Amino acid sequence: MVTDIVNQLIKVIVRERFVNCYSREFSPENQQELKHFLLKLKESYKNIYVDIDIRKFEKSKGEEQDAKALLQLINRELTGKGIKGFQTRAFSIATALSRWSANLDRQALLVFHCFHDLYSEKEKNILRSLRKTLRNSDEMSGYLGLLIVSNREVFKWELFPESNLDERHVAFFEY
Repeated sequence: MVTDIVNQLIKVIVRERFVNCYSREFSPENQQELKHFLLKLKESYKNIYVDIDIRKFEKSKGEEQDAKALLQLINRELTGKGIKGFQTRAFSIATALSRWSANLDRQALLVFHCFHDLYSEKEKNILRSLRKTLRNSDEMSGYLGLLIVSNREVFKWELFPESNLDERHVAFFEY
């Protein structure tokens, strides 16, 4: 059952590239369900898969440190697969993703997960950065897919002064 749903999700990601997969089951209290879902997704996705737990950004102070942490996570995954790491400096997550995307020569999926608190400024800042990335999606490689995993649709996070992440920017997939 889970495998079928994950395969449907992968088809949506390939078609839409930027997707928000949400479920009440992805709450902090139910980490086992989230881990099971992410494991099935990683098993099913045959290309570069980078798992990004947004809680790893909690201690960083500012966009530049967020970008550095993101690039470290990407490089850890690449080198773990025997692929040369990506060396660059970036002042924001959006810049880091744009630069990495420009160098991709195969499909890659970044999975940002553990979004659960509508009022967390840290979560909103990460979503704002992803929103900035999506705004420049015309310049990004078609190889890059972004999956945002949350316990509710991301358009419910108020991202002022950025526009919210709604159906103009991401496809929604209920798990």
